[in-house]
Amino acid sequence: MKRRITGVVAVLLIASTMLWASDVAELRTAFSEAVSSGDVEAAIENYDDMVSEAENAYSKAARSYEKAVEAGNRRKAMEARDEMRSARYSAMTEEETDNLLSLILAEDGPERAEHAQWLMTNSRYYNPSITYEWNASGDNYSFRYSSSKTVTPGEEIVLPDKNNVRVNSSASGVLSGWGVTPDSVTYMPGETIVAPYTSQTLYAIWATEVVFRDDVTGLENRVTDVQDGDVIDVPAVSCDDSSFVFSGWVDRSTGEYIAPDETTVELEGNGAVFEALWKNAELSDPEARHYSIESVPVNTQAELTFSIANNGTENLRNLKVECTGDDGLSVLKGNGIIREVKAGESVAVQGLKIVGTATGEHMIHVSLTDRDGDIWEADFSVNIV
Repeated sequence: MKRRITGVVAVLLIASTMLWASDVAELRTAFSEAVSSGDVEAAIENYDDMVSEAENAYSKAARSYEKAVEAGNRRKAMEARDEMRSARYSAMTEEETDNLLSLILAEDGPERAEHAQWLMTNSRYYNPSITYEWNASGDNYSFRYSSSKTVTPGEEIVLPDKNNVRVNSSASGVLSGWGVTPDSVTYMPGETIVAPYTSQTLYAIWATEVVFRDDVTGLENRVTDVQDGDVIDVPAVSCDDSSFVFSGWVDRSTGEYIAPDETTVELEGNGAVFEALWKNAELSDPEARHYSIESVPVNTQAELTFSIANNGTENLRNLKVECTGDDGLSVLKGNGIIREVKAGESVAVQGLKIVGTATGEHMIHVSLTDRDGDIWEADFSVNIV
């Protein structure tokens, strides 16, 4: 009786394995036929069903294998391992990928992007990319560089701008855009475009010009049709916010610096991009450690913290911090030097210790002086109770 039951179980297991394999094979055939007949929707549906069927069969067989091993049943473990092998499916070929992509590219509307993204997920042969190429040459120099990036078809991407393409502007000139051909601009630097469905190459287009850019005031001044040795007028800039201190211009690709009092610059090479340098220091309201700044106990030493934010475009270096109190408030500790506050960043100032000897509202004066002698000041109130 035991032999008969075992035999029936074995037959059922073999039949089940064959059924799974048969379903996967049928779905694989249906996918190929749908591609051949030009039915994109049917091809995707059959392929998804095939993958799902195979994954379910494999998952079930893997769990059976795991349990058989735990039980020490070698026969069932081997059967489950055979089922795992049978659950495999034949992936999409390169030819099928190309044929399906041709059908997808003939579609209109959102279906094209949706189906292309599905193909990118399901075929290892479809990985569209953009290659950026830039090169320049002259009497004493020549350079060529390319960079490729895989893109998701149909999604928006931002093209590289001057911040992403670090080349010597004196040698190359100024990046004026990207072209599908090497001799004309198709897209502007930093422009947002729809990612292509097939791999493309964009060429950097250079212009012989000098650009002055100021991110703080919004100024952008371009001087076109320039050549080596031209004397260029430097634009004057000013900012309504007195916390911003102008400290000159710099071409970050070459390191060329124009001092704040200079009104002209002689061009060296094919071009330059000068960025305005602004120093700025903004102090946050202080906070008292363990107490509220509105109720610091009288005759009690308290530690305060505050931050210094540099909202400018130039790093602050060797920043001298000086803190003073009024008649009823003494600053015991808090003066010092901060080596650097980078542009766009902030630092926390800790260790400021005060003591109030009289109740009421009192003032703390904070002064910041950088290595150039530029000063930023602020007053803050502390309530002593």
